[in-house]
Amino acid sequence: MTTALLAPTTEGSPLASALRSLVQNAVDYSAARASRALEHLTDRLEGAVGGVVEKVEDKAGDVVEDVVDKVEDKAGDVVGDVAEDHGVVTGAVVGGAGAALQQKSPVWGALKGAWSGTGTGTKVAIVAVLVVALLLSPVLLVLLLVALLVALVVLAVRRAGG
Repeated sequence: MTTALLAPTTEGSPLASALRSLVQNAVDYSAARASRALEHLTDRLEGAVGGVVEKVEDKAGDVVEDVVDKVEDKAGDVVGDVAEDHGVVTGAVVGGAGAALQQKSPVWGALKGAWSGTGTGTKVAIVAVLVVALLLSPVLLVLLLVALLVALVVLAVRRAGG
């Protein structure tokens, strides 16, 4: 994931964008360095000590997983804050990216981000349209069935008379 996805679309926040980019680069660099150090340590220990290496790998893997989980959680918090401060499109992009960082569904994250970026008036209008659609759906179903019945009667009359 690139840091461009996390950058807000509005001008006037180059400091926040630069800080996000700096944090992302630092996390990437630290993770790569820790991974190389772990590989190097593993290679050295495999030659010297057999079964102990597996225990060290498990413990180091657990530590790395814990660190990655904490970084993902913090990134998700930052992404959530950015999504709430900007519009629908930015919220959708940032929400999807944040969900992907946390290994969750990016589609659901984008929907939640878009919803959080939507204004209160728009949210009220959407909910009102959904409620009206739910209330009118039985009426529309009955009208559809009556139209289908009328079409069948017309076809039967035409076949019988023609």
